Amino acid sequence: MLIGSGCALYPLGWDSEEVRQTCGNLSNQFELGTCHIGWAYYCTGGGAVAAMLVCTWLACFSGKKQKQYPY
Repeated sequence: MLIGSGCALYPLGWDSEEVRQTCGNLSNQFELGTCHIGWAYYCTGGGAVAAMLVCTWLACFSGKKQKQYPY
């Protein structure tokens, strides 16, 4: 959840002076101007979503009772 919230809050910093110098004066919150987002940002967001889905799936099936085989 922390990684997902970090990815969601990351664009709030795009209106800083450093980003405006690099990406042009058109940059604002959630508008990057002339720059673009790299593939690592998308991989991080996708990994956070995948981790949450896998953890939810494992939590749902961890409590199921397994068959006892008489040996």
